[in-house]
Amino acid sequence: MLPDLRICRLFRHLLLACAICATPVAAHAQYLLPVDSAFTEAWVMPQWYRDAGRSLTLDDMTAGRYAGPLKGGDNPYLTFGTDQAPYWFHFVIQNDRPEPLTLVLRLNRKNIDRFELWQIKPGGRPDFLGKVGANMHNDVQYILTDGFHFPLTLQPGKNEFWAQGANHIGSMYLNLSLHSPGHFGMLSRQNIVLLGIFLGVMLVSLMFSLVLFIQFRDVTYLLYGIYILNILVRELYNYSADYGLLTHIGHQCISSLIAATFAQFLRNFLRLRTLSPRWDKIVKGYIIGVVGVVTVIWILEASGRQAPLRPLFTIVNAFFILFTFNALYLSIRFFKKSERARLTLLAFMPLSLSFMAILFRNLAMIPSYPAIQHAVVVGFIIEVLVFTIALSKWHRSVETDRNLLQLELEMEQQKKEMEIREAEQQVKDQIARDLHDDVAASMSSIRILSQVAHSQLAQKAPEAAPILGQISRNAQATLESISDLIWAVKPNADYLNDMADRMREYAVRVLDAKDIDYQMDIPRNLPMRNLDISTRRNVYLIFKEAVNNAVKYSDCSRMDISLHVT
Repeated sequence: MLPDLRICRLFRHLLLACAICATPVAAHAQYLLPVDSAFTEAWVMPQWYRDAGRSLTLDDMTAGRYAGPLKGGDNPYLTFGTDQAPYWFHFVIQNDRPEPLTLVLRLNRKNIDRFELWQIKPGGRPDFLGKVGANMHNDVQYILTDGFHFPLTLQPGKNEFWAQGANHIGSMYLNLSLHSPGHFGMLSRQNIVLLGIFLGVMLVSLMFSLVLFIQFRDVTYLLYGIYILNILVRELYNYSADYGLLTHIGHQCISSLIAATFAQFLRNFLRLRTLSPRWDKIVKGYIIGVVGVVTVIWILEASGRQAPLRPLFTIVNAFFILFTFNALYLSIRFFKKSERARLTLLAFMPLSLSFMAILFRNLAMIPSYPAIQHAVVVGFIIEVLVFTIALSKWHRSVETDRNLLQLELEMEQQKKEMEIREAEQQVKDQIARDLHDDVAASMSSIRILSQVAHSQLAQKAPEAAPILGQISRNAQATLESISDLIWAVKPNADYLNDMADRMREYAVRVLDAKDIDYQMDIPRNLPMRNLDISTRRNVYLIFKEAVNNAVKYSDCSRMDISLHVT
């Protein structure tokens, strides 16, 4: 219950803020508007009359040939809902200066079909000042503006104005304001700056979403990009009225596309199919319903059957309101359960409140406060910025997690490869040991048998003694060579100290056998060096050759051996 109350409270605050923003200007707005040399801006509060029969002319209105009195004249924020009937507007501007005064009358929206203006100067006939509407989007004077405007030349005294406006697509609402030329120029520049900020944020976010989609192939990023594109189209529509896309349904279609694409994005982003299959089906049904209703509107408009359009527009706006509440409800419901829901609530809250205000305005339930339209643009900017920044952080987080996972996979792969190599090496070592044992046993048998034969045949066959001695020596040499070979290919974490130990053992064995004194300077704590097999074997063979040559050819009685590693 608390989240619902919180939403209502925030919505009420938004409407209150809009009213507060409008109050100072509304205080200066009136049906009879006086202006002087110090005038800068004011709202115009026209009287209005609904032409239900679509038959009244300007002469009828100026002559009073219409049923009933003019209404209004006390509110500048005119809202008529989805009514398709033309409306007549009447207001008076009194120039208190003795000379003519030039001002600018601004119409705060572009997506209106027709707005015509006449001026009745003091003591004169009506002058037609012009006609604006959606078909004037190519007029250079309205480029990069979010509304139409008329230059007015006010004669001294009362200047009476009549206007007729109509909108057969969507809702009908009007705000008329009067500005000095300087103030109107400043207002136009402010609107251009706001449009530039809006376009910059949207285009950067659109490119970012497309990059993420190309990189990750996640349809959520594509839906987010389509959603941003529809927002761009909507606001560009507001600034250019009509640019040839879907002209039959225009702004109503664009708003529907925004709602439909955001609903689909919300389904994917919140992963509703996993969180709540029932709500996923509801949102899916909403998307189908919006698309269906808009399709019917398009068919009716294309065929010229406009009578059923008004209730259909009401249905579409009701769809939008229900979905806005639905999106907020889902974000609040899964707030604790899903980080994505918390992000959606943060991003969508300002825009949702603005959207509800604009939808209630379209249904003529609240006045057409100017702050509502600006609140929607600001809401779009906040929403897209929050989503884009969050997706960017998630993207970096995903990249980091992916790199860590890749590193873990590589380490796991290396570990498996090392285990395989160790297993293979163990098999090789076992084969080498078995081979060494078999060959050593065979060579030892040959050496022993040759020695026995030598001792038995030394007296009987002296000529065989040298041969038997050579066989014994060859067997011993072969045994040592095989032992050296197996040692050379055997892996050892401390190859250098292992080699030094083998050198020491060999030198001691040879020198003791020859009864040669020796001084051994081969340290037992040599630095760790990972020698390859070839280097280790060559160094050891060189050492053996050096010891053997020294023993064989030097006829020495003492030998000093030292090993130094640099």
